Amino acid sequence: MQRWPHSVTHPSNRYPMRFPPPASSPASSPAPSPAARTPPRIAIVTVLYNSVPVLPDFLASLSAQTDENWQLIAIDNASSDASVAMVHAWGDTTAMVVANDTNVGFAAATNQGILLAQDAGFDAVLLLNNDTVFGPDFMARLADAARTMPCDILAPVVLYDDAPDRAWFAGGRFTWWRGAFQPHASEHIPPGDAPSWPADFAPGCALLVPVAVFDRIGLLDEQFFVYWEDADFCLRCKAAGIPIAVLRTPTIRHKVSTLTQGETSDFSVRMYQGNQIRFLHKHLGMPATLAQLPLLTAKALLRYVARRERWATTRLRLTTIASALKTRP
Repeated sequence: MQRWPHSVTHPSNRYPMRFPPPASSPASSPAPSPAARTPPRIAIVTVLYNSVPVLPDFLASLSAQTDENWQLIAIDNASSDASVAMVHAWGDTTAMVVANDTNVGFAAATNQGILLAQDAGFDAVLLLNNDTVFGPDFMARLADAARTMPCDILAPVVLYDDAPDRAWFAGGRFTWWRGAFQPHASEHIPPGDAPSWPADFAPGCALLVPVAVFDRIGLLDEQFFVYWEDADFCLRCKAAGIPIAVLRTPTIRHKVSTLTQGETSDFSVRMYQGNQIRFLHKHLGMPATLAQLPLLTAKALLRYVARRERWATTRLRLTTIASALKTRP
């Protein structure tokens, strides 16, 4: 098992390649038609953290794939369960597993996987949560879409695992919805048979990114330990003019918040509210962030009144927001 230092910065020759090198291509040749393009080699990067409850379904989904032009890179954030052993047993020598000594956060661990994929010469990286389930043609359809839209970031429609007739994500944009600047995810799948449609935002639970995008705008911002790192990445893509397309097919099912103990757990509240302030400050500046404080406070209190959230949870939201503002991220 490879051990990874806490920093994601590393010389490219420090970690041996375990993947075959990409096929070479002529230095210059006419641009092929979409049908003639070679399907991309995809590295699937997934972050493990006490993932045993969800790994059987995830690994079974991978085993069932009809397309084989991909490899799994699993980065473990110091799990206390058998996550690493389970992936090793499943992948034998075909999967790369990196075990961190400490939990470095979702963004930093994902970056470790992206760097390995870049070093190994993959064409694209699929950021994929392991609390997802998908059909046997998922990777084949995704690769086919990437072959016809090689410059786009691609996101499948994401369905609720426990309600697969309902979309959790079917599009997204950045908006001042109700006065707060934030990504807004749509649960509405557009009517018709268009194979894809544009979006400004897509969640990082299933996101196919050409490696050239990381070369252009950088990796995930590791200041976002977990939550809002995908919003930050997508907003940077938008600023750089990098398109995001949502695919009608394939779809994927997501066991939402299974591994973070639910959206109202103390951990989730601290990470979400604190990183929301970090996101606003980074992209809007502190004056605009402070101007939204009354709205953020009102929204937190509304959860207590309308959603009957526990007062202890609402109070934690308010104190986290106040603390994040004081630290001026």
